[in-house]
Amino acid sequence: MASGGATSTGPGGSKPRNYLRPMPVLWWLKRPAYLKFMVREVTSAFIAGYALCLLVLMCGAGDADGFHTMFVSLQSSTSIALHIVVLAFALFHTVTFFNLTPRAIVVHRGEEKLPESAIKGAHYAGWVVVSAVLFFIVLRG
Repeated sequence: MASGGATSTGPGGSKPRNYLRPMPVLWWLKRPAYLKFMVREVTSAFIAGYALCLLVLMCGAGDADGFHTMFVSLQSSTSIALHIVVLAFALFHTVTFFNLTPRAIVVHRGEEKLPESAIKGAHYAGWVVVSAVLFFIVLRG
């Protein structure tokens, strides 16, 4: 008997092969739920890249004159179109996140579960309140 314990070899002394089920590249196009999930993930990566780009621009601005120059450059038609696309991605990401929240947060009141609509409604209400506060701050300043 060899020292070192048991080995996992197949017949004839060869190692057994693991079964790898073939997976098509576009597997996520088969179901609408998978497509929605993949689009949500891609939009979040795009938004993160966009936020990093804006942070780099703001850090590069340095002083008030540099910030004003950066702000004027962001008013081009290309920049406005990019902002609209990012807003659409952010809205899609937010709505799909809030719609999934009742599955991640299960709230019980006594013995019964809080309805999904109450959990979603609380998140949407919070979104509206935070947006209104930010809108007020921006208009005031």
